[in-house]
Amino acid sequence: MIVRDDPQNPDPGFAELYDRLPPPATLGPWLGWCRAAKPPVLYLGIGAGRLAEPLVAAGVELVGVDAHPGMLERLRRRVPGLPVHHGLIEDIDLGARFALVIAPSNLLDTAAKLAGATRHIASGGRLACELMNPHWLASGASAGVRVHRLEPDAVFDVEYVLPDGEVWVQEASGVGLIWPGRIDEYLEPAGLRLHWMGGEPGLRLEDSPTFYVLAEPA
Repeated sequence: MIVRDDPQNPDPGFAELYDRLPPPATLGPWLGWCRAAKPPVLYLGIGAGRLAEPLVAAGVELVGVDAHPGMLERLRRRVPGLPVHHGLIEDIDLGARFALVIAPSNLLDTAAKLAGATRHIASGGRLACELMNPHWLASGASAGVRVHRLEPDAVFDVEYVLPDGEVWVQEASGVGLIWPGRIDEYLEPAGLRLHWMGGEPGLRLEDSPTFYVLAEPA
């Protein structure tokens, strides 16, 4: 099965894939950041609940946003009662501000999306996001990831083997990549400054598939 992540034209298969993926192996660093923040935490790109469900089970109070109606349908079944909003990150304005806004999975890959996230940060609050690491893609990535182009916008495929052995492929195109060495250039137009940046535990930043950014209003 081949699926695409396209917020403008949601692919029903994309929601089905993420609903069938196993839970993440770890909740770090999200759980620690969420517990340290005044609730609720705004979760952008909350998806089908793969990460949200265990965070809520761990006592985190969330408000979710996603552009894919199929994702939100599955999320409501997995986490009944969780406040969720349908809309594009670059367009939506909830009329509320949050002490912590989180955006996993390379969601904030454009200036417009970053600006949309920033307008929801409360005074003294922070933004935590996860970005695809261009260094890792340029080095050949890993088995199951086929890189077709890095710039100006990345094109690659990701192969997922589900617990039942079924193989799905996610096609990603037009993906904006932010190089870690240029993180200040990425944050500054949105009025943000870097508080912390790092890769996955035990990996050098250049070897980590993704990297994490904790930022705050400048």
